[in-house]
Amino acid sequence: MRLKLSWVQFTLLNTVFIMAFNFPLFEFVYDKIEQDLMLFGIFFGIYFFLVLSILSLVYLPYLSKILSIFLLSTCAICSYFVSNYGVLIDDHMIQNVVETDNREFFSYFNFSFVLYILAFVVLPSVLVILTKIEYERYFFKKSVLFLGSLAICFGLIALSSKSFLPFLRSHNIVRMYNLPFYPIYSSIEFTKKKLASKKELTIISDDASLKDNNASRLMILVVGETARASHYSLGGYTYNDTNFYTKNEANLVYFSDVSSCGTATARSLPCMFSRHKREDFKDGLYEENALDILQKVGVKSVWFGNNSGGCKGNCDRIKHQLIAKDYDESLLELVEKELQNTHTNQIIVVHLQGSHGPTYYKRYPKEFKKFTPTCDTNELNTCSQEQIINTYDNTLLYTDFILKNLIDLLRKSPIQEASLLYLSDHGESLGENGIYLHGMPYLIAPKDQKHIPMIFWSKDGNLTQALQAKKDYKLSHDNLFSSLLGYFGVNSKEYEANYDIFSENLKENKR
Repeated sequence: MRLKLSWVQFTLLNTVFIMAFNFPLFEFVYDKIEQDLMLFGIFFGIYFFLVLSILSLVYLPYLSKILSIFLLSTCAICSYFVSNYGVLIDDHMIQNVVETDNREFFSYFNFSFVLYILAFVVLPSVLVILTKIEYERYFFKKSVLFLGSLAICFGLIALSSKSFLPFLRSHNIVRMYNLPFYPIYSSIEFTKKKLASKKELTIISDDASLKDNNASRLMILVVGETARASHYSLGGYTYNDTNFYTKNEANLVYFSDVSSCGTATARSLPCMFSRHKREDFKDGLYEENALDILQKVGVKSVWFGNNSGGCKGNCDRIKHQLIAKDYDESLLELVEKELQNTHTNQIIVVHLQGSHGPTYYKRYPKEFKKFTPTCDTNELNTCSQEQIINTYDNTLLYTDFILKNLIDLLRKSPIQEASLLYLSDHGESLGENGIYLHGMPYLIAPKDQKHIPMIFWSKDGNLTQALQAKKDYKLSHDNLFSSLLGYFGVNSKEYEANYDIFSENLKENKR
């Protein structure tokens, strides 16, 4: 059986489909215009005729079906994630998707998602394929439909410009809800950045050297995943005791006001090891990072990772081992073995799987299911807030257990100045205001996606005592680069004492 539609009918039905799956956009606009039905109706009309004009322009004979399947499928898939997780599909989110591995990719799959794909991607695509499109008087109809819809669109804008244009200026985020066009634009921007990225490593540390070649220092730098500071009991959180294992550790400092460079690993991880500050950091930079400089001056640098996103280029030029285990405990054995051969300056980076969602319940062994009831599914919107919080807090408790074990390993080290520094790559939303996970554009992201925990422990009591006075400073990922150089006593033109947490000249970040 074949359906038969005129080109005009086909284009109109495609426009209706796109409008239907843009309900997150209309929900956002309706809320922001304070439920002004007239202004909302004008916006709805403007958007309808704008989409219609775009489709009437690009739907060409013999290409209409291909474009239709692409646009409708993209719209439906993006709408699912925007409406269910509250994420926006910008170029950083596209980067996350491209750089994910199978383990993380399939964590988003569930029965309802498969049904959704069958109903709103596969079925519409089949219907498009089976449809015969008649192109009688095509150029005349195309001209009338394109010019007519464009004229109505601009007419509505002109009639409402006093209200509509100020609204768009004050809520320019509205463009990010525009499906499927903003995700397509973001994909193009991501591709342009990838193609324009440098291939030759930029050397920034030609002057770097150790101040004291006889000193022996050891640091385990733990990079957490998706940990939000507001759920750390070390910082005053009382609902669940997420720092049960480290709360009584002597020589431990918890920094209460630390911000991430980004809201996703793909952005934060390269940024935090870079000399550049968050405002100046650009994706695609290919230059030496803090680990390269430490390695160059004689500090042995090693990276052990259990994170599905890899090391984002940070470990490419140093010794590294990336694993894909269910639980982060697998990293402890690697660290313990490495420490047996450590007798001089060394940094060991431990990159955790941590609290990566939406399958929080898979991030910890069953014996760490301490806080109940839990959300044992990746369909977060089907769980209560209590269940989501308990499950997420169990992941933080398990991370705390890992930190405790690493601290115990450092205690056994013959090196006196042996320390652990822990900080997360970014935070997480747990359903507040309908927003889940992370990856929102930085300027509009909820605080919980940017406010991260940072913990320091050392065998050297004098070192931790000095840091106690700075525990409430406004800090960020911007401090990591110079702090690593400062800890190991590296001279370099790139070192900034104002950003070194171990320096007497440390200053708070400006925000």
